Amino acid sequence: MKKFLLFFILLCAAPLLAQNNVIGYFPHWAQYSQFTPADVRYNFLTEIRYGYVAPSGSEIIFVDESDKDNFLDLVKRAKDAKIKITVSVGGLGNESFMSEAYSNPADFVKAALAFKKEHGIDGFELDGGAIDAEAAASLVNLANELAGAGIAVSIAVLGDEALASALGDVSKIELVSLWLTDEASANEPVVKANSNNVSNAKILAAFAAAGVAKNKLVPIVPFYGKTFYKAKGLGSSHEGIGSGNEGTLPYKDILERFNRPAVYEVSFDEASQSEVAVSEQETIVFNGIPSMQAIANTVKNNGYGGVAAFDLSGDHKEPIVSILVSIGQILRPNVDYKKR
Repeated sequence: MKKFLLFFILLCAAPLLAQNNVIGYFPHWAQYSQFTPADVRYNFLTEIRYGYVAPSGSEIIFVDESDKDNFLDLVKRAKDAKIKITVSVGGLGNESFMSEAYSNPADFVKAALAFKKEHGIDGFELDGGAIDAEAAASLVNLANELAGAGIAVSIAVLGDEALASALGDVSKIELVSLWLTDEASANEPVVKANSNNVSNAKILAAFAAAGVAKNKLVPIVPFYGKTFYKAKGLGSSHEGIGSGNEGTLPYKDILERFNRPAVYEVSFDEASQSEVAVSEQETIVFNGIPSMQAIANTVKNNGYGGVAAFDLSGDHKEPIVSILVSIGQILRPNVDYKKR
């Protein structure tokens, strides 16, 4: 009887636990902004994803070999903190590598098993990059090959409703992460939200309606903003990208700009549930605390799998203004966010 009660309690608790994933990405280019594995707040996370590696014949190689030492340090620190360490394969710009793996799944599985054994990671995320429905199905097939070999695997795809019905059977896949970023683009005639949380909620619902279990769905949200020269707010025209690295700014750098008196007028747009800042020179569209609370509440209230932050190096280190903390306070309220 006791065993039955324990099983029943665990069974009932499983959906609740599944909603509490707070995942952080550590990309290989973080090294160039002096963000290291020592800077990660591991106790705020349930999983960390290192990006990126790529399939190459019978091997898995680092996209940036110079970052390997950071990867090894990250693995050690994640294990010490007792959180999951996952390696992201592919990503935007590496579609050709993934196409090779689709064509040679046996070689990829063999390489993945060797990489996992060598480095002691917990599993892989397969990121197809910019893909169509046909490639999305191939991505899922490759993930299922990994799962069949006993490897924990998740996938990441664009938050495009057209892909929702293309995935097929994802029952063996742990999580399906959706890139909900980059609605804003200098190619668009007017300024749009960098991450429109009203649209994001509809995208998550579309994937759930297509048959992906809600507790597998994880939105990937940007910890950076986009800048537009001479724009006067959402819906206004612009003259191209503004300040920053090709028109992008990490959240932490955006906050530093707001310390300058009377330069930016900052507001929260209810229609898109996103932030916007306007100065005489430019408009910045970004995610701040209210928008991150909005997406976290969408996840919590609908039983989705959690939230993934892209990327950890963009967050502010002070808990009172950290957007990672604002997500965690909703999804994992029992964590002490005053401690690193």
